[in-house]
Amino acid sequence: MAQTSEQQAPTTTGISDAVVEWRRETLERAGLDNERAERIAASDADLHEAVRLLEQGCAPELLERILL
Repeated sequence: MAQTSEQQAPTTTGISDAVVEWRRETLERAGLDNERAERIAASDADLHEAVRLLEQGCAPELLERILL
């Protein structure tokens, strides 16, 4: 299934694969599904803000819209 441009995370340059993986794992532990976690992890979104919003009950769909 192809993603629409709205669903694709902006990519950053210079982030290593290991950092993206760590960010994805952190987001998954905070409650995001794998696909959303991957998109946000690969973006320049603030990881700490993402986790804080999730901990405060922000819905994953809304979180993705806010951050991306």
